[in-house]
Amino acid sequence: MHILKLLADLAATAPAHYEQATPRRAALHELRRFGAKTLAAALPLGLGAVPALARDTRTILDSLLLALRLERLQNAFYSRALTSPATFFPPDASFRASIVKMQAHQQQHAALLTRLITTSNGDVPAQPGYDFTGSKNSTQAALFPNVFSDFDEFLRLAQQLEDAGVRAYKAIVEFLVQDNYVLQTTLQLHSTEARHAARLRTMRRQRTAVVKPWPSPADADITVAGKTAVVYATEHATTQLLQLGSNYTAVPFRLLPIGSGPNILTNSVPEAFDEPLSAAEVDGLLNLFTL
Repeated sequence: MHILKLLADLAATAPAHYEQATPRRAALHELRRFGAKTLAAALPLGLGAVPALARDTRTILDSLLLALRLERLQNAFYSRALTSPATFFPPDASFRASIVKMQAHQQQHAALLTRLITTSNGDVPAQPGYDFTGSKNSTQAALFPNVFSDFDEFLRLAQQLEDAGVRAYKAIVEFLVQDNYVLQTTLQLHSTEARHAARLRTMRRQRTAVVKPWPSPADADITVAGKTAVVYATEHATTQLLQLGSNYTAVPFRLLPIGSGPNILTNSVPEAFDEPLSAAEVDGLLNLFTL
């Protein structure tokens, strides 16, 4: 279908319809209403003005090793928190119970990835040490000095690690398409990361933090500039990535005739997208806490 047909379909919808404060699920329905093929056919015509990013190239084993590194770090993070005194956790027992469940998941994920690497004739690296304050055993200024004494600081770092995990898995899966079993397994791990992230955000909301259950421009910034800011880089409302051939390029939401202001398609729909983090970005983040 041509771009003119898409424009006609969009123009036929009353602008006021988009300005309604409709839930996120309804936003996705509105975008889907025009058809994925219709939108995909139209987008390339507007992409020339947007710079493209070169794709990464990795093997299945590279991807599994990166995922293992992520899962090991998250497992160690939650395991360390669970050794804290009872006073570290809020009185509501559901908070600690959630961390217990997340730690169990990360441990299972690490064990599964280890088996996949071994059966792929890969070498499993030794388990590293960690310092989740980010101070490298007090050799530099701490990024999260109270991570295991202040539960809210712990949740802030946990959210960033899980959100980064979601984006990391999105980058990994494209290199696994030749192996259906590994691809399916990795997508299941990705879905668990996403559930963890949503639960952590909900826990923070229960403690009055300004945060949605999914990454949003409306979230209060909790990153450390120049350190963990990469977790949400390019996650704002109008910068989304689309794979075209051998490149990633931004989806030009602003170029589509979908209204202006805080309407449903320029805010709620973009919140539904998570761009992949490159392997170098994931490594850089994990290195902040790895000894």
